[in-house]
Amino acid sequence: MIKRYFIFAFLSLFMLQGVTTDVYAQKKKKKEDVIVMAQFKGGQEALIDYLLQHTRYPAEAMKEEITGEVVVEFVVERNGMITNAKIVKSVAPSLDQEALRVVRNMPNWEPGTKNGLRMRSQLTIPINFKVIREHGKYVDPETMDDGIQKKSKKKRKLKRKGMGKEF
Repeated sequence: MIKRYFIFAFLSLFMLQGVTTDVYAQKKKKKEDVIVMAQFKGGQEALIDYLLQHTRYPAEAMKEEITGEVVVEFVVERNGMITNAKIVKSVAPSLDQEALRVVRNMPNWEPGTKNGLRMRSQLTIPINFKVIREHGKYVDPETMDDGIQKKSKKKRKLKRKGMGKEF
């Protein structure tokens, strides 16, 4: 009879511990916040397209073949505006200036939210600068040739939107 009581007491303590753990987990779930990070309108592909279209390689950096990754930190405000842009990882002053220019001129983003309310978000973006040379000539990275466009602008735009076919 003593053995049965001991086993019963042990099982009831185990069950009680399981119940308290479930209650604690439920309270913890209620306190967790639902956070959605700020994002560029159109998503990451649209951000990459924006950076490719609006970033200009500084002439002096291209001439000296300066390459590298500039990391820019900025804040997306509650209204989607970009503020407080600054360089976190520098390569060269001319590349840093261009990266800051492009980030500061970005269109408004979709702001982040916390439990459905808009919030400020701090983000970082790496911008890669790379000089491509082929047969001693600089190559335009978008067309991958030395100035002769292989595809018309219209076809490239349709391709980016997913409406064109690769030939």
